[in-house]
Amino acid sequence: MPHLSELHGAATHLAVVAVPVYLLILLVRRAGRGGASLAAAEPWVVGAAVAGVGLAGITGLLVWGQAQTTLRGSSFRIGTIHFWLGIALAVTIVAIAAWRRVRVAADRHTHGPELIAGGVLALAAVLTQGYIGGRMTYNHGVGVDSAGQYAQSASGAARLDVALARGTDPAKAGSQAFSVSGLGCASCHGDRAQGLRGPRLAGGVELGDFRHVHAHGLFPPSVVTDADFAAIDAWLRTLPRGRG
Repeated sequence: MPHLSELHGAATHLAVVAVPVYLLILLVRRAGRGGASLAAAEPWVVGAAVAGVGLAGITGLLVWGQAQTTLRGSSFRIGTIHFWLGIALAVTIVAIAAWRRVRVAADRHTHGPELIAGGVLALAAVLTQGYIGGRMTYNHGVGVDSAGQYAQSASGAARLDVALARGTDPAKAGSQAFSVSGLGCASCHGDRAQGLRGPRLAGGVELGDFRHVHAHGLFPPSVVTDADFAAIDAWLRTLPRGRG
């Protein structure tokens, strides 16, 4: 089923193209070239940059939701950096557009050093955003259902299925599957399910709650079956529930 978050990549392309084109226009005009054609094109390019970061921000919030249930443990930092850098880029672009409007209202040229500096800063942010976004997708599988960190889910579930088929006690098999080297649950929930970035799971968790969080995230039903969950939960129920 298509998801609006899939539009994030398309939405970012508008800003990715508009920002360097805007900076190039500023530099050419600063050099005294381009004439009326570039002067007329400049506000359109600025408008495209504003629209691009706006669309990227809206669709990016949906991707941020996916990252919440995809990135394990400390890997979540890359999603946080991507999120706040996107905010900073949006603020920079809006500030450029606002300052340019002030210059136009004062009937002054719009290719001064402060706007060029803003363009350079925006371009640096765009390049960094692109790099981090690529790592989120290609290294960690955010928005990709069969790669990155999903690969660990698949291999961990396969080992769990083999252990259960060989008659291993479900709680013992579930303990290994929960570990960092298994399905990787411990990366977010702690080695003893005491809770880290993810909530405390010691004492057990309901299948419905598990599916509500991860069914369309890191552990889809096609990878982690109800039997797999039951084995992991069997181990969780051997742990003291504690507080929280």
